[in-house]
Amino acid sequence: MPRIITLTTDFGLEDEYVGVMKGVILARAPRATIVDLSHGIARHNVRQAALLVKAAYAFFPAGTIHLAVVDPGVGSGRRLVLLKADDHLFLGPDNGVFGEFLVPELFQAAYEVCCRDHYLQPVSSTFHGRDILAPVAARLAAGMVPDETGPAVPCQALQKPASAEPVHDPDQATITGEITGRDHFGNLQTNIPAPLLASFCNGREAEIKITVNGRVIHGIAASYEARKQGDLLAIVGSRGNLEISVREGSGAVRLGARVGDAVNVEKKGAKKPG
Repeated sequence: MPRIITLTTDFGLEDEYVGVMKGVILARAPRATIVDLSHGIARHNVRQAALLVKAAYAFFPAGTIHLAVVDPGVGSGRRLVLLKADDHLFLGPDNGVFGEFLVPELFQAAYEVCCRDHYLQPVSSTFHGRDILAPVAARLAAGMVPDETGPAVPCQALQKPASAEPVHDPDQATITGEITGRDHFGNLQTNIPAPLLASFCNGREAEIKITVNGRVIHGIAASYEARKQGDLLAIVGSRGNLEISVREGSGAVRLGARVGDAVNVEKKGAKKPG
């Protein structure tokens, strides 16, 4: 059965880089199906890529190969790895891009990529996506087993992405999270998951106040249609986390918010101790 290979990069589409990687794969695995997840990752933003791959992988069949090239350390001593997690394969640099899978319920195995016989030669010091990762992905799609890529790597030796979990303070009746990214529509994604938000709201979503960059949003909308055109709103997005949006507009532009900016959620009129 032909294998699926997904691609996630920060290459954009202005240059030949993405197309060349696809050519390398198809020259070695012509029956492979290549799916572009995104080539619009912000330059060198490993955390954004990690969250995108984690959000998308489960919608593909088991055995899919997920190739991610967001690699500010290309050409350095950083290693390349192949992870097996939740019956999927993840191929890319060991820089945290697959750190979301380094948990017991998902992680199955990892290998350092050292199969030099499969690399394009000479190997460029700036384009390992073309010369190493694409041909290795193709060999995997053509039937190479994971442990043929190189020696096993223990889970604890792999890099996790720099990230922060949202902080729930029951005494202060607040959740403090942060902006983790933005999509094409300008919706601001956060690290506040829907289950935490639902528990915090306890059925009173209309009584919640969200503050981002000094702007206050009242309540959590059930849909975009629940607000007027141009209104700033908070909503649970398709990734299952809180998002900040503007109906038929851009939350990122309206708020001037960036990755890492704080998102504060509190209950209106909640009495604070002291």
